[in-house]
Amino acid sequence: MRSSVDVHNYLLERDIPHEVFSARGRFRSAARMAGVLDLRPSEVGKVVILEGPEGCVAAVVASNRDPVLERVAAAAGLASLQAVRDERASEITGYLAEAIPPVGLPGDVPVVLDRPLDRDAVLYFPGGEVRAVLKIRGKDLVRAIGAKVAAITNR
Repeated sequence: MRSSVDVHNYLLERDIPHEVFSARGRFRSAARMAGVLDLRPSEVGKVVILEGPEGCVAAVVASNRDPVLERVAAAAGLASLQAVRDERASEITGYLAEAIPPVGLPGDVPVVLDRPLDRDAVLYFPGGEVRAVLKIRGKDLVRAIGAKVAAITNR
């Protein structure tokens, strides 16, 4: 399994400003992370792994949003996608499903980031381990992963 060290090293190698810190307790969801850290849901992101006949995609959205499958597929240039079970998400990414970060994913997993997260503000994400938190500016995240930015949630 990959860890928060992989996340940190990935960003260090690309000279991306960030912080990875350990929080008390285990976060089982991005929504819980927002509550525990006293952050607005729009400040905390989650990664949803989707898969179709042509491959998989990581959709990065705010903790209170869900990706619209058709929008993600269109942004990724794929015919169709569906959400995967936690076990499959772990198999694809190498991280526990509840701790999948937006960076340090396998190279064959393209990332589509929801447009509202492409901003200068600081965002928080699972950091690769159940207690790890990644703190990074949205613009730096896009630069780090070369994400495709698109409107992939309903407003």
